[in-house]
Amino acid sequence: MVWLLLLLLIFGFLVYYVYRTSVLKKGVRYFVSAIIMRNNEWYEKEGRKKLGIPYKERIATKSSAFWAQGSECTVTTADDLILTAEVFDQCAKTWVICLHGYRSDGQADCQEAAEKFWSAGYNVLVPDLRAHGRSEGKEIGLGWLDRMDLLLWIDKILEKDPQTQIFLYGLGMGAATLLLASGEVMPVQVAGLISDSSYTSVYSAIRSSLPQFSRLPIKRFLRLANRYSKQLVGYPFLQISVTRQVGSNHLPVLFLQGEKDSFLSEKEINTLMEATAGPKQKVLFANMGHLQAVKDAPEYWPTVLQFIENIKQNTDIV
Repeated sequence: MVWLLLLLLIFGFLVYYVYRTSVLKKGVRYFVSAIIMRNNEWYEKEGRKKLGIPYKERIATKSSAFWAQGSECTVTTADDLILTAEVFDQCAKTWVICLHGYRSDGQADCQEAAEKFWSAGYNVLVPDLRAHGRSEGKEIGLGWLDRMDLLLWIDKILEKDPQTQIFLYGLGMGAATLLLASGEVMPVQVAGLISDSSYTSVYSAIRSSLPQFSRLPIKRFLRLANRYSKQLVGYPFLQISVTRQVGSNHLPVLFLQGEKDSFLSEKEINTLMEATAGPKQKVLFANMGHLQAVKDAPEYWPTVLQFIENIKQNTDIV
């Protein structure tokens, strides 16, 4: 009788273990797919809220008269994706590449920025990151894959004008992209970086939402998530570290963030400030939420444009 009871207990434990593992793996698949996969239906219905993504509406919803003046160009990635960008070329000697945020596109997030830079006398290139907008791809790069794509866009500009000066400007994931790229070997023509609300890592950006995907220990959940993402896209996405990459950067960086950003804490921008080896400047915008300052803070664009002019004139960054 005792042996029968023991066997039943062992059997019950095994059933429970298999059940918990199955539930955990299902949660992991939902979690990874919601973050990485383009056109994820579950993300649109529930995932955005669970992951704490702060807004759905983009900075611009309609094409402006300025945007209609652009021309389209493309590059092909090492994994044979065709990426598309809008180009605004006025034969200036300075280019700005504008990078949009997560699950947006160049027009929605960056057409206002492009017009600001154009009006200041700069050429502008606005890519759609892989798996966004007009660009090909099923898996979102989260900045890591995009960092190498960004180098392709830089090379595209240098093919046309090798004597130019290039600045990189990004919002959210676009900001993380340019900071991740700064850890690679950058052409000498890249002169400065403007990062608005970059995360320090993918994990830091979504860690508060992790308990909603599983009641099991977070560390075990993360191990499975990293393993699954490596199978899916070739890299463990929760190990992407902007902080580590920016530690190899020596270019001037302007870090921007809203003081009332509920998605990223001020600790994020301070960590990145400490990590970079180049000249740096931090500007926090009072009473501004996540990526709100670009639209609503009157001092935002004077700050950005002055940063560029200071570098062009070899003035110290403070």
